[in-house]
Amino acid sequence: YAGEPASQPERIQNPNLTWEVARMTNLGVDVSLYDRVDLTVDVYQKDNEDLLQNVRLPGTTGFNSVTRNIGSVRNQGIEIGISSQNIQSAFSWSTDFNISFNRNEVLSLNDGEDITNGLQRIMVGNDLRTWYMREWAGVDPENGNPLWVKQTKDADGNVVTEETTSNYNEATLQDVGSASPDFNGGLRNVFSYKGWRLNTFLNFVYGNKIYHSARELFDSDGAYATYNQMVLKDEWNRWQEPGDNATHPKPIYGGNKQSNKPSSRYLEDGSYIRLQNVTLSYSLPAPWTDSIGIRSARVFVSGDNLVTLTDFSGMDPEVGIGGYASTKYPISKKYLMGIEIGF
Repeated sequence: YAGEPASQPERIQNPNLTWEVARMTNLGVDVSLYDRVDLTVDVYQKDNEDLLQNVRLPGTTGFNSVTRNIGSVRNQGIEIGISSQNIQSAFSWSTDFNISFNRNEVLSLNDGEDITNGLQRIMVGNDLRTWYMREWAGVDPENGNPLWVKQTKDADGNVVTEETTSNYNEATLQDVGSASPDFNGGLRNVFSYKGWRLNTFLNFVYGNKIYHSARELFDSDGAYATYNQMVLKDEWNRWQEPGDNATHPKPIYGGNKQSNKPSSRYLEDGSYIRLQNVTLSYSLPAPWTDSIGIRSARVFVSGDNLVTLTDFSGMDPEVGIGGYASTKYPISKKYLMGIEIGF
């Protein structure tokens, strides 16, 4: 106001907002076999209604959006847990295993209108975290130019023709996968023998797609001269001459036809298996501890995040629920040694 910085409301108020509503149905089964195996199965369906979403408004209103209770999402899945006593004697071995499968689907939105959420789009009938961008089609072997998919659709939205193009702006925005995993879980094994105890735990995720946004800078085919370029993975290769079947376009100072702009080129398989913890410990026998006037003593060594098996090219495939991987500091390995004494 009067030439000075001012502020204005961005979103119009809505006095009719209410809480979101969740309706959940569960069916669970617990089974015990021979006092050695316990099985738990839980099947569920959860419908979230009256979701709080921002609805875009015409510019003539003077506001960008208004928050309303609109839309609904359904989550369906199954969770399975198994605990077993594999060996019970002087040497013992027990196992705990769990795995979860979940599918979600957007059931309704405001007037059926899609909601753009960064590089994702919320659409009726799709997963809530659907990646919506241009589909990468590789590299033209004749000239090393980038390629994307270009679709032609009829009036009903059905794909009539599909071809490739080196023009980024001609490429079609489309559903190219989801950030939601097909399943995830964990496995724990405990081995014990005469005071010795070995505990191992690994967890796993499968089927999700991660958008590796840092590669827009570090794998940009020459678009940014001020950034170092990443070392290509063993199965990747750069186009050099006509006839090359390459994974990466010809590098050009200033960029090669916007090849580093958002597309499924930077979507990667986020599946991984991680050895999250290994602990080896030894508990001193009771006569030893009694002789020095203590109740118990345990010596242990432990390691966290020791091994991760994944095809993801970044530092760490464990990302947030949104599915974006940038330049975050990777999870660290930890090694511990200690003594626990009980009095």
